[in-house]
Amino acid sequence: MSAAEEIRAQALEVAAGWSPDGAPESWRLTARLFEAIAAHEELLGRLAALPADRLPALLASAAISYLVRRDQPAPLAGYFPEPGGPQPRMDGGFPGAARAFVSARLDDVMAECQGRRYQMNEVARCTQIALGIAAATVSPADPVGLADLGTGAGLGLHLDRYRYLVGDQASGPATAAMTLSCEVRGPRTPPRAAVPRIGERVGIDRHPLDPRDPAARSWLEACAPPEASGLARLAAAISVARRYPVRLVAGDVLSVLPAVLDGFPAGRRVIVTDAYLAVFLSPPQRAELAGILARAGRARPVTWLSLDPLVPLGPSGRDSVQGLALPAALVRDYQRRGVFAVLGERTFDGSAETSRLLARSHPSGEWVEWLG
Repeated sequence: MSAAEEIRAQALEVAAGWSPDGAPESWRLTARLFEAIAAHEELLGRLAALPADRLPALLASAAISYLVRRDQPAPLAGYFPEPGGPQPRMDGGFPGAARAFVSARLDDVMAECQGRRYQMNEVARCTQIALGIAAATVSPADPVGLADLGTGAGLGLHLDRYRYLVGDQASGPATAAMTLSCEVRGPRTPPRAAVPRIGERVGIDRHPLDPRDPAARSWLEACAPPEASGLARLAAAISVARRYPVRLVAGDVLSVLPAVLDGFPAGRRVIVTDAYLAVFLSPPQRAELAGILARAGRARPVTWLSLDPLVPLGPSGRDSVQGLALPAALVRDYQRRGVFAVLGERTFDGSAETSRLLARSHPSGEWVEWLG
């Protein structure tokens, strides 16, 4: 498969994940945008020249969203929600409007793609991570250290400051500035999303973003799915991050993670969270990540919570990024119906290691199916 065909397949996989039977009307714009990217041959050809680790399909969606919000081209801008506003109506005019815009502004779209990196900060994924922490934490009374990989603007470092409504089960501070709601699917009930006290928190990203910077905020909005409730969540999470500054470390995750782990207090249990980071690492890099965590686990308990699609990225995905055993039915469902995330846990404690498949969820945290 050529690079352009791989990008097309990935765009269509994302579109399928946002257009299942019964999907809310507000999801249609995200699905149609990725379908438009997949259908534009010249755009795919230009995107194929980008390194795969720049996530060309996702980067293109962000570049288009950024230019549409900035320049307000008619009629395309009328389909995109503004932060704080309602979801505009989707109709049959969108594909033509999107194609015309991309064709006319192809050089501008590519300039944004070449000069930026995709920074997806979907704070709703904190719900699944919080469920994973609740399932993995041995002693909720003891504080933990938190290291967030691919942290972007650090929004995932504040998961103890959000309130969660998972099905009909509420948890988290009653006075929280934001409540994250998540539908429960399947017969099993997830644990209560109770997060222990976080003693220290550090985020790692190749290019961390400052939530206080208006330009960074505009790019974060562009990388978020063009869905009204998602933009509202992002605005609320940015407000929390501005109120509670955290330590963000710039650098390659594999290079700086050992020092970050060594910097936590001796004996402190550390939770390492990875939401849509490991899926973009190569197999040797994922093995190196596991090795770093295993070595750190000799001195303290280290739990790796991963919320990632299957690998290889694309419709042929079949394996967990953590190497967990997956039910064949889950893999078949993934390959037939489009991308979803798998939540897994690997804990390293001295010479012992345990691993569990916990759940699967929508790419933007809209639903969870508990498996653990």
